[in-house]
Amino acid sequence: MPASPALRLGIFLCAVFAAGGVSSAFLALWMADRGLSAAEIGTVLSLAAAARALAAPLWGRLADALPLRVALTAGAATALVGNLVLAPAAGFWPVLLAVMLQSAGASALMPLADAVSLALAQQGRLDYGRVRAAASAAFMAANALGGVAVGAAGLFLVPLLMAGAHALATAMGPALPHTGAPPARQAGFFASLSLLRRRGFLLTVLASAIIQGSHAAYYTLGALHWRAAGHSETVIGLLWAASLLAETLLFLLARPLLTRVSPGWLTAIAASACALRWTVLGLTTWLPALVAIQALHALTYGFQHLSAMQMLGRTVPAERAGSAQTLHATLGGTVSLGVITWLAGSSYDGTGLIFLVMAALATTALPLAAALGRLPR
Repeated sequence: MPASPALRLGIFLCAVFAAGGVSSAFLALWMADRGLSAAEIGTVLSLAAAARALAAPLWGRLADALPLRVALTAGAATALVGNLVLAPAAGFWPVLLAVMLQSAGASALMPLADAVSLALAQQGRLDYGRVRAAASAAFMAANALGGVAVGAAGLFLVPLLMAGAHALATAMGPALPHTGAPPARQAGFFASLSLLRRRGFLLTVLASAIIQGSHAAYYTLGALHWRAAGHSETVIGLLWAASLLAETLLFLLARPLLTRVSPGWLTAIAASACALRWTVLGLTTWLPALVAIQALHALTYGFQHLSAMQMLGRTVPAERAGSAQTLHATLGGTVSLGVITWLAGSSYDGTGLIFLVMAALATTALPLAAALGRLPR
């Protein structure tokens, strides 16, 4: 008996998220081990973000012209090649080129997999929240088990672990379920940008850019801020794990939630929770308070993600799903996070002031939430 669509897609997503978990936790350490300075590592990561921003819309166009699983297989294979090139690399330029290749391939995976997930969920073939929860759990497991493996064998394992995860994703790509969406009649760049003329899609992209972008200081500076306050790396790791646990639990419970809470309200709650979370982070490093606000990750990140997935499913035709997901991921995630990360890093003065700025930024999404609430269903 063939595996269910949920199982096949779940294995693919777990592989993708496991690679992301290893990369986020250990890639910078691996680059330092290969002799790159802190400034060079920052340059590599910034240019990797630029590669993702440029490549993602191209993958979306490919996904609209061909079955989504073809684009996903090609993206996973590209990321795999990038990791294999990265493994023996040493020095700034070889590492930079390999990381950019890996990032360009990986940019296809999460948004296009979300397009498959949404299409199958709308057809009643899987529960989106449960599949996404499994992926979040894989990310968390990769953080923990990757740390054990790297601690036992050494940092040279990092690109090999990422390559293993992307190899599994590449192998699973052809087995991904077909969504049944016809190819788009227009798959050019300007046809993709024309999605921004859809009011619901534009509001969603803007809300994601603000809310997800307000996480930039936390992602970039949170660990440094906590370590400067005297918290150990073990405590910091547990704080990150707490946020991922909250995210996983949210996605497990997402299905009944989405039948009761509209996208406008999800965005409003996400923006309000961001304002609270970043305010507390800006005012204190008291450990009980930090533990409490980490649980808000389910609201600050998770609610906006669910709102965006609902709105994309409602406002974009099935044949444009690939372009919609990659355009939203680029403009509503990669670009805003990249810009705000640079601004936050250059503005950080060792105090919590930058987090209060992020709190103020998050509140500017509330009018967008109200506009989303006024849209016809």
